Amino acid sequence: MEEGRIVEITIAEIDLFVINKIRELRGKAKPYISQVELSQRMGFADGYVGKVENFNSNSRYNIRKIHLAARALNLKSYQELLPYEILENDLLYLKILVNRKRNDTVDFDNNGNAIKNYTILEKRVLSEDEVKLFINRRNSSKNK
Repeated sequence: MEEGRIVEITIAEIDLFVINKIRELRGKAKPYISQVELSQRMGFADGYVGKVENFNSNSRYNIRKIHLAARALNLKSYQELLPYEILENDLLYLKILVNRKRNDTVDFDNNGNAIKNYTILEKRVLSEDEVKLFINRRNSSKNK
């Protein structure tokens, strides 16, 4: 992603949570785990995790990939990757400002929280009609 670039995406709230959590955990790992290294540990091409963490891509983690990431990060439980409580929303529209040129590095604030590589400029929960439209559009593009 390019620093200072504005990106508009539709993403499931759970997908955003998992992407941020895996990014945080690989940043906290000792030694640090890069996107390439995590991709390799999961058995994928070098750029896989980078594509997932890049909001210009539609790549996301699925259940199997969450399993592979948990193993690659040496976690004890899937709960370390998932929210403790059920998230309130399904699909979100986000307008984000990319904060850094390199997507791979993870920095932390004074409280040990991962600093996101983006700033949310606008966030809106999709209506039921918008969700149906989004799903239909994705399904029709897969069938082509």
